[in-house]
Amino acid sequence: MESAVLALGRKILPWSLYERLVSSSIAGRLARGSLWSLFGSASARILVLAAMILVARVLGQVSFGELGLIQSTLGMAGLMAGVGLGGTATRFVAKYATSDPLRAGCVIALVTSVSIGTVLLATVVLISVSGLIAGAMLNAPQLQSALVWGSLLMAGTAFRGIQGGVLAGLEKFDALAKLNILEGVVSLIAMVFLARLMGVEGAVLGLALGAIMVWLVGRILLMKELRSRGIVVRYGGCGADWRILTGYSLPSLMANLVATPVLWFAMTLVARSGQGFAGLGVYNAAYQWHGPMMFIPMILMSVSIPVLVQEWEAGRRDRFRRVTLWICGLMLALSLPPAVLAALLSPWIMSLYGPGFREGWTVLVLLLAAAPLHALAKIASGALLGMNRAWWVLGVNLGWGATLLAVTAWLVPTRGVMGLAIAFVAAYGVLGPLSLALVLAGSRTCAEANFGSHTASRRTKNWQ
Repeated sequence: MESAVLALGRKILPWSLYERLVSSSIAGRLARGSLWSLFGSASARILVLAAMILVARVLGQVSFGELGLIQSTLGMAGLMAGVGLGGTATRFVAKYATSDPLRAGCVIALVTSVSIGTVLLATVVLISVSGLIAGAMLNAPQLQSALVWGSLLMAGTAFRGIQGGVLAGLEKFDALAKLNILEGVVSLIAMVFLARLMGVEGAVLGLALGAIMVWLVGRILLMKELRSRGIVVRYGGCGADWRILTGYSLPSLMANLVATPVLWFAMTLVARSGQGFAGLGVYNAAYQWHGPMMFIPMILMSVSIPVLVQEWEAGRRDRFRRVTLWICGLMLALSLPPAVLAALLSPWIMSLYGPGFREGWTVLVLLLAAAPLHALAKIASGALLGMNRAWWVLGVNLGWGATLLAVTAWLVPTRGVMGLAIAFVAAYGVLGPLSLALVLAGSRTCAEANFGSHTASRRTKNWQ
């Protein structure tokens, strides 16, 4: 499979760029991981898009809006369950996998043991308060059973995220690609079949079956890879690395907890507006196309974090900055053309979801316009995490959340779902440039500090 993916890269890339990638160790690692991830994510995204279009036609505009709100609610609960452990696993497994396999095994044991407790707790809480969430918060009591079924989806997604974080830290992007494709196939079949039988609850259960099945298969692949590298997962004594949780997992969790609840609250405002769940259905359909515009930047971010971590830890700050800027430029070059093409086809795209969706094509155009800014923010946030600046990521996410809430509260009462789409563009217009500015400023400051310390050391030696 790897030779086929590399052959694809040889065909689609200019020859000079391909030769440069092959000859450079860093670029080669990035390219190899990116091609595998591109193959897996593209296939999975196509399958998910097909599933959502078919489910929208089965459920109708109102029920499809309910599904979107359920997914957002479960996403927020899933973040609490995962507590930022997937990103923690990626960073610290990448740091120790080669240099200290014993400690890498301790990190994996730590994030796994903590995740079991947090996922079980979140599942119990979600089931217990599902009636309150559906009735009082969503103003839709009929969605309680979907939330109960959704606890399976939340748990499966949380465990999948941590497992994927470990595999990314090991740079096993070929395994991740295969798992993504498997999840897309299972979700497509299960969602459409169960949505016809059970409505919104069936669609949620179909997603849950996909996540759980892929987690089980991924566990087999991960255990095999750990054995081949001599990494033993020992739970005894893994608590010695607890500072990883407070110094990295906690701010990562808080940064994610800014985004998901803010977007969830904004969606509830649309649901409570005059457009109701029908307007939210339009947003949910349009958002399905914001995601595909993001999958290349997400690939580049996940592939680049292990490389950037190692460059940063080695003290090569200038090289770190150049690699980050190169990835940002490549991301913009790859994400802009498909976003423009999808915007031109937006009326036709929205009509695929069924009657009543076509009129929301301007919402799709706005979400597509936000995609390059969102992508820039993702790459820059990945670089900040590689610098171990998780608290900085929290800070910029707070700015994003404040912007989205302010614009949404201002525009949704009068413009409905269009107000949310405008707020989306404005918020990422703040987040993307600000995140990149922090990467450049932070890496330059550290480079100057290192240069000053080396110069002082040489002067001391000369004086002696």
